[in-house]
Order: sequence, then C-alpha cells, then structure tokens
Amino acid sequence: MPSVSVVIPFHNGSAWIERSLQSAIDQTHRAHEIIVVNDGSNVSESEKLEELKEKYGFESYTQANSGQSAARNLGVSIANCDYICFLDQDDYFLPSHIEILLGAADLNDTQFGFSYGDLLRVTEEEEIISSTSLSSDHPLLNTHSMISQNMHILPSATLIKKSSFLAVGGFDESLRGYEDDDLFLRFHFSGYSICFTPKPVSAWTLNKSSTSFSESMSRSRYIYFKKLMNLAPSDYSLGESVFETALFPRFAYNFAGDVISSAIRGGRNFSDRVMRLNAFVQEVRQSKALNKSARLKYLVATWPLLNLSSRSLAMIIRVVLKLAPLFKSLNLVLLNSFLERSSSLKKSV
Repeated sequence: MPSVSVVIPFHNGSAWIERSLQSAIDQTHRAHEIIVVNDGSNVSESEKLEELKEKYGFESYTQANSGQSAARNLGVSIANCDYICFLDQDDYFLPSHIEILLGAADLNDTQFGFSYGDLLRVTEEEEIISSTSLSSDHPLLNTHSMISQNMHILPSATLIKKSSFLAVGGFDESLRGYEDDDLFLRFHFSGYSICFTPKPVSAWTLNKSSTSFSESMSRSRYIYFKKLMNLAPSDYSLGESVFETALFPRFAYNFAGDVISSAIRGGRNFSDRVMRLNAFVQEVRQSKALNKSARLKYLVATWPLLNLSSRSLAMIIRVVLKLAPLFKSLNLVLLNSFLERSSSLKKSV
C-alpha cells in the first residue's frame, strides 16, 4: 500500500489543531506519519502543542516564524513517505480523504504530480456553508482559466507525490497567500499529470483570522501578479491580450479594494497598498491590448485612491456607501464592484 505523510503547519493554532489531528488519525487509509511544524508560535501555544504531542504521538519540529509555505516545505523535507497530504491547522480531513485521493491518482504514472478533490466550506463552528462544487469534470486543464481566477485547489484537499513536489521547487516562501495557486500552476507548466475527483475530501474553515484577510495576503497578491506577468513557458506565452482577458479582470478590483479597505480601517498599510495600486495602474496605462474605455474608466476611478489621504478617502467612501443605490444606478465600474463585494465592510464603517 502507498505510504502517506500528513504535514500540518502550526502557528498559534491550539484552538483548532486537535480537530485536525483527530481527522488525520481517523482515516480509512491510515497515514504512515503525521508531522507538525511549529512555525514560531508563542511560548504558551508551543507548550499546548507539546501536550497534544504526548496525547497523539505525532512528530513535531520547530522553526522561527517564516510563514506557512516555509513550514510546509520543511515538513516535506523531513517526511519519509512517497506521498504527502497537507492539512492546515484549522481545516480537517473527511474520513476517506487519503483513500479517495489515492484512488483518483494513477500511481503508475511516472509524471504524476498530484490529485485533488472537492471540499466543504464550513464556519469556525463547523456549520457547513457549501461545497465548492468545482465540476464533475477536471476543471483545471486550461492555462488561461488557471491564471484568470483563483484555482480553489486547497493544499488540504490534495495528495502530492513528494518527488514531483521537490522537482518543481515546493512552495514559494516569499508568498503568504497565493502560494497554492503558484505551486499548482508550476505543476501544470512542468508537465505533471493532475487528477481530480468531484468527491469532497476535506473541510475548509472560513477563519476570520486567517492570512486571507491580512496585509500579507495583499502583499503576496502583488508578488504573484508580477510572477504571472513575467511567466512565459516555452509552450505558452502570456502576451498582452492575457493582461486584458485574465490578469486585469482578476486583480484590478483587488488592488483598488486593498486601498479602500485600508482607508476605512484607519489607514494601516495605506502607503504600501497605494504603491502597489500605482504599480498596477502603470501596467494598465502601458497595456496596448486593454480596451480604451475600460482603461479610462479604471484610471478615473482609481485617481482618488492614489491622490487622497487615507482620512479623506475614508470620508468619501462613507458617503459612497450611504448613497449606494445612486452610485449603483450610475454603473460606475469600480465603485459598483466595490459596493457589490464589500457588504461585510459596511459593518465597520
């Protein structure tokens, strides 16, 4: 039977990790080993992890806080098995996670990279929100679709061949967000086979304290955008049209939204986010493929974000939110997108 290592990065996550550990233990196809990498947790959290180690008998290793990507990479380097299942500390496996993903994979294929499945989205209280419902078919075989949208392949829903993981370079440790899309895109460009099953294999917890809502995510978004701009594998050149059809639609709102969110929340990281937005705006200005009307609307809409102080911008956004119906009827592209996607932000205004 194929041997599988489960790698769990841990950072001050004692509130959730026992559930994760139990789900890794209760597998229909048992893991050969469970490795927890303590990524610079504080003293009390590290002590709690040691208590859990006594209870569950997993292996643990400690590193200075370097991020989830570095913790995963360390775990893989230590692992003794041919296959790896990653598990985030606040997620958990469904009982047949390993069995299903092994069954979906062609383990005789020398070019096998990874298999992945669907997953459930749950609250921190384990209430099921929905399944991602990716598709009954393999949804990520088209390069354009992989760079134009979030892939929704979570490490916690994958089984990866260790040798293939090492061959593509593992996770990019400069990323604390988008590191999963970056990794799986490199698998694709390197010619490894990817297998998908529509069966849910994991539960993805929508944790409000996760990096998805942090400055590290905003910073990583820009790093990943630049990587995509510079990406040109021998069999596929991005070209200027892909900025228009893929990268602009994917990132335009996000960079602008980061500035708006920072202003609303008191200006923290405001100057850094303005700098990133300005760099993106320069790409918009230089793009020859982007529709002139779309370019003009975006430049006009982002002008105040680049030229007003965080306090002034926050005052304007509060007015915009109060006059939301009027602005929506005017169909101002950026503001309309902001209003549609920021219902949670209204509560903090």
